[in-house]
Amino acid sequence: MKEEQFIVFCTCVRPTTGTEMTIPLPPEVTPETVVDYIGNEFGWMFIPMGVQVVPVDGYPNYDEPS
Repeated sequence: MKEEQFIVFCTCVRPTTGTEMTIPLPPEVTPETVVDYIGNEFGWMFIPMGVQVVPVDGYPNYDEPS
């Protein structure tokens, strides 16, 4: 039986401009580390607002981040 795989997307907002973006999170990012990951990745200009977990099957051309 094939194990189902998922992608976790994080929606972030830049408070100074209201700009929103949604990015896939690497597998090593956990609920406990998502704030630090987003802060470090984007120079603390974006705040994570929520996450969505979706099956990889819904994104046939998705390449898992390395």
